Amino acid sequence: MRPHQPSVTIAGWLIAGLFVRCANAKAGTVTATNITLGIISWYCFAPQLTLNGSHVVEGSLYPGLYNNQQISDGGYAVREYIMDLSVQLAVDQMNADPNVLPGIHVNIKRFSDCGSYYPSVGELWGGKTGGYASTVMATDIIDNHPDVVGVIAMQSSSTARYSAEVLSFAQIPMCSGSVGSPRLSNKPNYPYFYRTIDGAGIGEHFYQFLKLWNVGRVAFIYQKNTDLGYFVFLDMHAAMLRHKMNILGSYGTADPTDKFFMNYVADSLKRVFARYIIVIGNAVFSASVMNAVGQRNLTGPDFVYLGINRPKPGKNATLLYGPQYYSYIEGYVQIAGMANFDTKPFLDAKVQLTALTGYPLRSIDVDSNNIPHFIDCTNSMLRGFDKILRKTNQSAEALGRRQLNSMMNYTLFQNPGIDGVVASPLAFNDNGDIKLNDGACYFSGTAFDCHLFGSTDMDATKVTYRPGEHPVFNGGSSVPPPDGPPAAAQLILSINSTFGGIIFTLVVLGLGIAFALLSIIYAFRHKSFMKPVSGLEAVASLLGCVIIYSSLLTYLPVSDILMCKLRHSLFLLGLMFILTSLLFRNLLLFMIFCKKRGVKPQTLVFRVRVVHGIVALIGIATIAVWAALPSNFAVKRAGHSDLFYLTCIYASSSTFTTMTSYFFIMYLCLLPMIAILQRVKWEDFNESVLLGFSFIMIAVAYAIITFETKLRNMYYDVTFCLCVWTATTLFLILMFGTRVMQLAEQFKEEAMNKSRISKLKTRLAEKKESFFQRPSASSADVRRQQGGDGSTVKMPGVKKNPYRHKVLCNTVDACIYQVSTSKNSWSLWRAGQPELHHMSAKSWLSLNSNLKTACFTLSESTQFVAFENMVMIVCDGIAETRICESTNTQSTSTSMHQSTPPAHRKTSNLKKVMGSSICYRIRMEFENEGKALAFVKEVQSEISDIGMMKGII
Repeated sequence: MRPHQPSVTIAGWLIAGLFVRCANAKAGTVTATNITLGIISWYCFAPQLTLNGSHVVEGSLYPGLYNNQQISDGGYAVREYIMDLSVQLAVDQMNADPNVLPGIHVNIKRFSDCGSYYPSVGELWGGKTGGYASTVMATDIIDNHPDVVGVIAMQSSSTARYSAEVLSFAQIPMCSGSVGSPRLSNKPNYPYFYRTIDGAGIGEHFYQFLKLWNVGRVAFIYQKNTDLGYFVFLDMHAAMLRHKMNILGSYGTADPTDKFFMNYVADSLKRVFARYIIVIGNAVFSASVMNAVGQRNLTGPDFVYLGINRPKPGKNATLLYGPQYYSYIEGYVQIAGMANFDTKPFLDAKVQLTALTGYPLRSIDVDSNNIPHFIDCTNSMLRGFDKILRKTNQSAEALGRRQLNSMMNYTLFQNPGIDGVVASPLAFNDNGDIKLNDGACYFSGTAFDCHLFGSTDMDATKVTYRPGEHPVFNGGSSVPPPDGPPAAAQLILSINSTFGGIIFTLVVLGLGIAFALLSIIYAFRHKSFMKPVSGLEAVASLLGCVIIYSSLLTYLPVSDILMCKLRHSLFLLGLMFILTSLLFRNLLLFMIFCKKRGVKPQTLVFRVRVVHGIVALIGIATIAVWAALPSNFAVKRAGHSDLFYLTCIYASSSTFTTMTSYFFIMYLCLLPMIAILQRVKWEDFNESVLLGFSFIMIAVAYAIITFETKLRNMYYDVTFCLCVWTATTLFLILMFGTRVMQLAEQFKEEAMNKSRISKLKTRLAEKKESFFQRPSASSADVRRQQGGDGSTVKMPGVKKNPYRHKVLCNTVDACIYQVSTSKNSWSLWRAGQPELHHMSAKSWLSLNSNLKTACFTLSESTQFVAFENMVMIVCDGIAETRICESTNTQSTSTSMHQSTPPAHRKTSNLKKVMGSSICYRIRMEFENEGKALAFVKEVQSEISDIGMMKGII
């Protein structure tokens, strides 16, 4: 911007002379045409003034009091001087306006909120004189100056919080153009206070600029010992959090010259790569901070500093900090409620104040000294007085004696109905704060030259750059620098990530295995080899595995304290179920196998399970107490600059020691349990191998996890999940998998047996059909047709002698046979042990099995015919057939073929052998033809030995 440099004209000197006369005038007794407006300011910086209490009674602040260099250097004395001129200028304009307070003249009284001048005021004052302002000054205005209807105040926020509250209690309206603390936006506490400067919500205006520049990471340095610094910081901090900004650090200090503290701040900002830093405090504080960070190499093209105040010290910056200070503040961005520099009210005010001060004020000088703010404060208050008079039709005397002040809270001044110097139109919100566009200017590095480049709208929803303007940051670039190094990517073990997908798949697989095993155990729990793993303790071990698998799912969300508690608690709970179940299940088996006489197994089971339950409850209690304390858990960032992961860590504590001791004892108990299990001789119930494997597996998994814990790299949780899943799955396989394998072997064997029987049935059916289709006029013909390989045994008679018995077991232990008592039907295939019996005059053949015993009477007409691998026993005489059912149902019966041969087997060979009269037929099948011939020979031999029959045909 090009500074406007008007000359001091004759009109300017006339205005200055008029001001001198008004400034020296003392307000006398209130008349019907006079009211009094009070000015509160830092008059302790003016040595030429004399005070009576807090009231200025002698001296003046006349035009030309400070030269150009002093005004350029600034400071509290210059600001107090320019503010006083601004209010006086506005009062004079109102007095000259016949449309506002017609017939009423406004006088001015001045009050100091910091007492009288003293030489060291610049070093000792600090803007915190709330005690004096609330007791001496406020009491002075309320009690000793009843003609003061309202006040215009230039105070620090730390002081105004007291005086505004006291004056509100006395119903004296107060307007300020300098108090910026959001605390005073609280209308229940400050109902008569309003202001022409930003209050609550300033953080939203800052956020809009940061969003425009794609900034997501900020840090704060704030003045913690002042109302302005602390409450503006709270407002901004809340705004950044609402918009998900990453706050890298917040550093509050009362003294930026503290080398130790600023070294700490500098190291912290470098460590987190902070690039956008917001400075919150008054002008002197801001200047001190900028000098401190500049000396620590935290300024330059990579850094952007933003603030609510100009970083201008109370003294000459070159003399105080050195000429390099201006390079530190180059690119510094001030965001505050700024006036529109192009409006007629603003330009008029600049011309008039330039004439009064004799200093060529630039637009930014007018705004930075809050000249427009105090002019609008004065205009809005006087127009509010005019409004109340018109509304109530009361007299100026009633107004001047505070008789209308009960109706003068901030709402009276909310809509003055004019275009202000700061804002157009001039209006205030429900907090008593002005509705204002917040402007932004950057410091060029040439003295305190600040160029306005843009502003937000009143609702803080967008930023608009001025035509042809843009920000210029440190180093001369208009491109906002990045807000830090490239953002590190966060590794999240979600289902969509590689590692997360692997963990999720493994968990689903593990749970599937566990529930499948549980179903198998339940379905086949009655089988002998399944009984050791179908008890309550074994099911508890399986439940522990399910809990551990489920705990791995808690690693998929982002780590926080709740997830940390769930991860560790569920894992430890599952481990507790496994360890206690292993120990007490094997202890129960040992006690059952080695129990003393007279102790019932049911009693042992009950006692052991009661102890088991008590020990498990102790473990659950230790886990619950440890997990209930938030101090035992924390979330740590692990990784490096481009990739990081949030992992859980836990702190050592008495509850942690108790819990680890419990699990360590349970773990060590595995060793003596392995030793005592050596006395259990039954292999199906001896699980010493499982206990030994569990002992070693837990030790190996713990060693791996402990090693990873020391490294604390970003893949710690991945390693932990894989180790836990592997150990749990191996435990399941070793404990339950062997039983399932035995079950599978049994099914396989049964299937093979069924297959063998099916093949045998097919072969028998084929041989049967072949046998009956061959001619068989006589056994001799059969032998001739087959090359003499047939053999026939005829039983011509039976010897009468005592009971004799012979088992035919030399050839086969059992044979497969069918029986027919008619010409066309055959029984099912059966298996039985052949035996010969003789007693008295009767002889019979029995075929014995566990379930059935079939007896067949032998006579002289009985024939044994061997043909290939089959033997036919035919009885065509008077015979008797008995079939007896065995009562032995505990043994498993031999499988029988369910095949029936064709109904019609009418061949000539059968007719020759069997004749026309048939009592029964027995058809036996052997492994081969040799076995069949051997069986016939064995029958012949045994008949001869026991003398059952006279001969064999």
